[in-house]
Amino acid sequence: MEVYRLNTVSKAEPVKQDNLLTWFRWLKRWVRQIFTKGRTKQKPLKVIERTESHDELTSLVFVERDAPGAVGTWYMFRRDNPRVNLLITLDNLAAIRLALRHHRPQGMEMSNFERSLVHQDPIIRTHRISIQWIVKLRSSRTVFNLIGTWDADLQGDSFDPNSKAITIFRLIGREALNLPPIPGVQWRARMAHFPWTDSMESYARAVLGEYHKSHIKKVLTNPMPVSK
Repeated sequence: MEVYRLNTVSKAEPVKQDNLLTWFRWLKRWVRQIFTKGRTKQKPLKVIERTESHDELTSLVFVERDAPGAVGTWYMFRRDNPRVNLLITLDNLAAIRLALRHHRPQGMEMSNFERSLVHQDPIIRTHRISIQWIVKLRSSRTVFNLIGTWDADLQGDSFDPNSKAITIFRLIGREALNLPPIPGVQWRARMAHFPWTDSMESYARAVLGEYHKSHIKKVLTNPMPVSK
């Protein structure tokens, strides 16, 4: 079994949820590099896969994200509302922790953020999923608006730590991409109320086995609008 499946138990005191903001700042930094125009050292966005909706109004783009533990990154946008993007990120929790341990100076204790990634119970959760809006305002500011962030077991008994998780979120993304229109309800409202966790559980059972339990746990419970 891959090292990503390690379930390390720590006797350290549980950490506050605020430590998850470190991970969120990593994500915000990447978004600024990619989505902010006019930067002299702007990093090019490498597109791996692009899928169009049936009505060809909405696109789902699978892109490369250079960050510790990054597994899959998708963003969705509509041609009639180009300032609003839906960002879906998938990260491997153990890979993040291994990267932090690798870069920790010898003799130094774990940071609170690293400690927050250590499993405190026998339930193994392998991946972190986050779904949020990236809104580019006319003032050139970029605003984040979080829909939700969850940890879940999306590996199951698979020896590959990430392939099943990517498959699950490809399926979820395509379902969301082709949601039928609802009269009087805007696309952004439909995405915000899309049953993300129900779809995650359903597709995880389809991909990992009928009796698989993802043990989905919401880890960021409050909206966190962050502007540039």
